[in-house]
Amino acid sequence: MIEVQRATPGDFLEIAALDRTAWKGNRNNAFIPDGEHVWRLWAEHALTFTARSAGRLLGAIVAFPCLDGRFCVHKVMVEPAERGQGVGSRLFERLLKELDARAEDAFLTVDPENKAALALYAKWGFDERSFVPGFYRAEEDRYVLLRRARF
Repeated sequence: MIEVQRATPGDFLEIAALDRTAWKGNRNNAFIPDGEHVWRLWAEHALTFTARSAGRLLGAIVAFPCLDGRFCVHKVMVEPAERGQGVGSRLFERLLKELDARAEDAFLTVDPENKAALALYAKWGFDERSFVPGFYRAEEDRYVLLRRARF
């Protein structure tokens, strides 16, 4: 059974390790994933949720508030062997429930070539889309997707 709950500061090392593992599948995986120091802060001060089964970390999601009043859904990640089993969906359900309860809009960025992620994000209501060429580097274009809060 998958349990989704708020992360605690004690979860940060496990989440950072998952980040390094999950990042290997990224098209631009030569660049550094988020480090332990930032996961320590997000585990305590952002909307960070973990998915576990029998105590084992299967996935995590994080969103943090931005100065423009929206939340940035920075990362959702699932252990490679657990993908396609609904873990990411459970994480999104929990996060979006919290954002809606707070009446908060959210945005995220995604690689325009990541069709699976685009389909998933559309399913979760990220339906306003802007294309930003060279978002990170000249060769790294992104879509910025926005989801309005649902009350």
